[in-house]
Amino acid sequence: MSRFKRKLLQILAVLLAFLFVVYLLLYRKLISTKSKSNLAKISQRDKFLAKLVENFRHNARASTTRFHPTDVLQTVASNISESSIENSQRDKISRKRPKILLWKPIPQNLNWTLPRTEMCGFGCDITTNRSEYTNSDAVVLYMISMTPYDLPNSKIRRPDQAFVWWCHESTSTVVEAYYKNLRQYNGYFNWTMHYRKDSNITAAFIPHTARDWYFDRVGRTAEKSLRESKQAITKIQFEKMFRDLMKVKKKSAAWVATDCNYVEGAIIRRQYVNSIEKDGNYSVDIYGGCGNKKLAMRSSVMYDVLRRYKFYLAFENTQFCREYLTEKFWYNSLYAGVVPIVWGPSKATVQEIAPPNSFIHVEDFNYDVKKLTKFLRKLEKNKKAYKEYFKWWMMPGFYPIYKLREAEDPEDRVGESVFQFEVNGFCHLCKMLHEKRHKTTHWAVSDLHQAFYGPEDLRCLY
Repeated sequence: MSRFKRKLLQILAVLLAFLFVVYLLLYRKLISTKSKSNLAKISQRDKFLAKLVENFRHNARASTTRFHPTDVLQTVASNISESSIENSQRDKISRKRPKILLWKPIPQNLNWTLPRTEMCGFGCDITTNRSEYTNSDAVVLYMISMTPYDLPNSKIRRPDQAFVWWCHESTSTVVEAYYKNLRQYNGYFNWTMHYRKDSNITAAFIPHTARDWYFDRVGRTAEKSLRESKQAITKIQFEKMFRDLMKVKKKSAAWVATDCNYVEGAIIRRQYVNSIEKDGNYSVDIYGGCGNKKLAMRSSVMYDVLRRYKFYLAFENTQFCREYLTEKFWYNSLYAGVVPIVWGPSKATVQEIAPPNSFIHVEDFNYDVKKLTKFLRKLEKNKKAYKEYFKWWMMPGFYPIYKLREAEDPEDRVGESVFQFEVNGFCHLCKMLHEKRHKTTHWAVSDLHQAFYGPEDLRCLY
C-alpha cells in the first residue's frame, strides 16, 4: 500500500472518530432527562461505541490491507446482541402504551395499573376520564353500568377505535338481575370481553399469567403471548410442592360468599350448603356475608387462610351456565392449592376448560349430600387419593400456585386486591392493541344478543 493511501486512511479514521464523538455528545444531551436506569443502559452503549472507535483507529494505523468505511457499520451491527435488540423493542413498546378508556368506573376499587410484561401486552394506560375519548385506542363499556342513553359520541369516533363490551356476570344474572336487552347494541361493538372461550377477548377468571395455559386448554393456541410453553414441573418438584402444601392443611372445607339471596341461584346454593352441614353432618367454615366468620379482603390474608383447607366450595350463584367458573374456582381453589367442590355449571362444561382430575363435582353424587360428604371424609383420610387432584400441576404450561409456584416477574404476581381476576381481560385487550388488531380488523359484533345468549344452556336462562 502506498504512503499516500495509508495517510488517507488515517485521516479518514480520525474523521470517523470525530463524528462518533460528536454523536455521543449530542446523544448524551438528548437523554439527559431520562431515568437513572435508562442512563445506565446508555452509558454501557457509549462505552461500547467509544471502545469500538478506539479499536478502529488502532487498526487503521496498523492496517496493511484494503478496507471501506462501511466496515465500521458492519462491525457495529455484528456486535449488537440479540438481547439488546429485544430490550430496545421492549423499551420502545413501553414508551408507546395504548390507552384504554373505561367509559364508567366500576364499583370495585381497583388499581388500574397493568403490568408492563409480555403476558400483559407490555402494558396499557387505563383511564376513566372521558375527555380522553378521542385519544383512546379502545373504549370499554361495562355491562352493569351501560345504558343506551349514555354512550360515546359515534360522530367523533375514530375509525381505528375498538369498542368493547365487557361482562363478568353469567348470562342468567344478566337476564334476571339486570334485565339487559342486548339487541339494541347490535353492530355497535367491535369486540366482546367475557368469561367464555368464544369471547373475542378472554376475561376468564384466571390469573393473567395462566392465559397461555388456558388458550392451550380451549384450543386457541394461536393467540398465546409466549412463543413456547413453559415446561412442566418434574415429578420430584411436584412431590416437594405437595409435601410443602400438606404441612399447612389442618381443616376440612371452607366457603367464602356474600350473595345469599340476590339471585335465585344464590338462594339454592345456600340451601345446599345448609344441607351439607345438617344432613351430611359435615363441618364447613363459612366466611363473608353468608356466614359468621370474617376474612380480610386481601389476597395475602385470604389465601393464607384458604390453603389450610382440603376442600373449597366453588359454588356459583347460577346453575348450568356454560363455562361460568369464577374466582371461586380459579383463585380460591386452584391458585390457593385447595380441591374445589363444584356446584353450578354442569360437569361436562367444567371438564372442557378445567385441569383434568382437579375438582369434585356434585353431579357425581346426584346432588346427594350424604353421598358427597361420605366421599369427602374418605378422601381426607387417604393422602394418596387426595394427591391425585394435584397431579395436573405437572401439565405443560404455567398456572401459578400460591407460595409454591409464582410468576418470575414481580409485576406478574397476584396482587393484594381480591378482584385481581379482572386484570386478565384487560391484559388480553392490551396485547391485542399492541398488535394493532384494532387497526387491522374492522368488524363489528353484528348480533350481541345472539353472541352472548345463543350458545347458552337453556337451563341456565329459564
